[in-house]
Amino acid sequence: MKVNSNTFKSLMKTLFSLSLGLLIIWAMYRNTDVGELWYIIKTANIRVIASSLIFGLMGNYIRGLRWELFINSLGYYPPRASVVYATLGNYAVNFVLPRAGDVWRCGVVSRYDKIPFSKTLETFVVDKMVDIITGLGIIFISVLLYIDFFVSYLRDNPDLTNGFVSVFSSIWMKIGMAILLLAVVLMFTVFRRTILMEKIRKFFSTLKNDLKLISQMKEKKRIIIYTILVWFCFYLYFYICFFAFDFTKDLGPLAGLIVFAMTNIGISVPVQGGIGPWHFMVISSLLILGVTEKEALAFAGAVFIIQSVWQILYGLFGVFAMPYVKRENK
Repeated sequence: MKVNSNTFKSLMKTLFSLSLGLLIIWAMYRNTDVGELWYIIKTANIRVIASSLIFGLMGNYIRGLRWELFINSLGYYPPRASVVYATLGNYAVNFVLPRAGDVWRCGVVSRYDKIPFSKTLETFVVDKMVDIITGLGIIFISVLLYIDFFVSYLRDNPDLTNGFVSVFSSIWMKIGMAILLLAVVLMFTVFRRTILMEKIRKFFSTLKNDLKLISQMKEKKRIIIYTILVWFCFYLYFYICFFAFDFTKDLGPLAGLIVFAMTNIGISVPVQGGIGPWHFMVISSLLILGVTEKEALAFAGAVFIIQSVWQILYGLFGVFAMPYVKRENK
């Protein structure tokens, strides 16, 4: 059977990112006694972790409502259920292929609700930028409130700092930037009259007009309220889990905010569901907060597995519910 080259590339990317995540987990857990970890996890109050799950679902439901406002601002009014189900399904698809859920979300709404894909993609990018800015704001506030933690974190994780420095100072990074700059110059000089460049100019012209429409939307206050609610729900989704373990329940809400901010750095790495980087950020942060290594490993493992299964379950519900949303014939 002949394998399509694009399919092969996608498969290789999936296997590479998954292997990277699993390698990180193996490195952290390789010298750990599984029996001891299981004993720590058994002493946890699983009901408390289960109670946190509702906030994860609420956060993504409200995120769907916010995306709906951006879509409405361009003159498209898909059923609310369609937008919400697509948002939920986004996270299940991400466990199969990193960031593929983002494209799937836009594509499935475009397909079922007869909205141009470019419009759903534009509104998704704006929605994503709101979350990126908010996430960076949370990290910035965390740094201001707990500067000693971040100083200790960088001191205790020199390999992480050195890794960033080596990447940005490597010869390959410089070559890549030079090639990118040369490509941009050629596109706007030698190839400026090609069909491809005409399409690119048309796309950015349309994008500029659509962003103008979005900026003029009347529901700005609702966007702010929804964004605050989304991130507050996600914070509770994570922080409530602290009360399930004796070694984290007394760390306090500020410590919870610190570790939560660090998880957002880990989840930004393009690996399925944040497998590996999420664990590293949680474990290394808890160690600096005074939690023992075995306890930190147990916390990260238990919380990640339970919350990931939950995300996959409601995500699959969103995926399979999309075709059954009641839509008007247009």
